[in-house]
Amino acid sequence: MKEYDVRDLACPGPVLKLRELLDAGEREIGFWVADELCRSNVTRFAASRKVATEVEPKDDGTFVVRFRAGEDAAGARPGEGELLACDLPATGGPRVVQITAETMGTGDDELGALLLRSFLKTQAQLETPPDAILFYNAGVKLCCAGSLLVDDLRALERAGIEIIACGTCLNFFSLAERLEVGRVTDMLEIAGRLAAAGRVVRP
Repeated sequence: MKEYDVRDLACPGPVLKLRELLDAGEREIGFWVADELCRSNVTRFAASRKVATEVEPKDDGTFVVRFRAGEDAAGARPGEGELLACDLPATGGPRVVQITAETMGTGDDELGALLLRSFLKTQAQLETPPDAILFYNAGVKLCCAGSLLVDDLRALERAGIEIIACGTCLNFFSLAERLEVGRVTDMLEIAGRLAAAGRVVRP
């Protein structure tokens, strides 16, 4: 059984990691998760794929969750996108997604780019879509000419989701004149958006 420490992954990172491993053919997986909320999220996702789970509580409030999957555990299920939103308590604040890189996860950049594109496409399909998606650091490249995601991001804008790119980051990468989708902002707004958010998701 391969074991993974996902305690440092922000929601829905652990669920996305589990999905990635199942779709890659992994059948016996161990996760060390940070808290009860994360345990609930990954076990709900596992149940949607008919994956058996075993939960071991630890004295510090963390959990070890072991998954044993059948041969048919790979592949998305209807309604699965809603499970990727995480089961978080409602706080009344806006929902914000942070995109800070051109890929999602670590390992293979080509796979990471595909995963990030898939993640972004699902945002408008969620039961509660994000209010805004903030792009900073290398993430701003996805909003610029030459990015394969420009049309996808325009579709998110049409769905009412704000696309916001860091101006300092665009200038750093010499991309200020190549922005194709979204609007430019500064760190004051980014910090304010994150501080006021009811939910922040960083894939």
